Amino acid sequence: MAEQTVSVKVRMEGKSLVVAYLLWWFLGALGGHRFYLGRIKTAVTQLLLFSVGAITAFVIFGWILLFAWFIWWALDSYFTYRMVIEENEKLGVADAGFSLVKEGGAGNDLDQLEKLHALYEKGVMTKDQYESKKAKLLP
Repeated sequence: MAEQTVSVKVRMEGKSLVVAYLLWWFLGALGGHRFYLGRIKTAVTQLLLFSVGAITAFVIFGWILLFAWFIWWALDSYFTYRMVIEENEKLGVADAGFSLVKEGGAGNDLDQLEKLHALYEKGVMTKDQYESKKAKLLP
C-alpha cells in the first residue's frame, strides 16, 4: 500500500482581536499587545515604564511610575480594539481570520491529474511529458 502524506497550511490574514486582547491581559505589562500590533515605540515605552517602576518600587518614584503604567494599561482595554481595527485597515483586511488548506493526499493527486490532463488536451505539453508527470503522481 502506498504511503500518503497530508500537510495543512495555516494562513493568517490581518491582526486578530482575540490574540491582541490575550496579549494585553497576559503580557500587557511588557507591551506585548503593542508589539503584536506594530506599535514598537509605545511598546518599548510601556515595557520600560513597568520595568523601571517595578525595580524602583521601594521608593515613591517607583510607585508613581507603576501607577502611570497601570492607568495606561487600563486605557489600553479600549485602545487595543481601535489599534486592531486601524492595523487591519492598513493591511486592507476587512475581517481578520485564518484559513486551513489541506495539501497532499489522494484528493490532491486527483486534482493534479486533472490539471495535467487539461494541459495535455490544450497542447501545452507533449504526450511524453504528460506520461512522465502522470507516472510520478501514480505509484
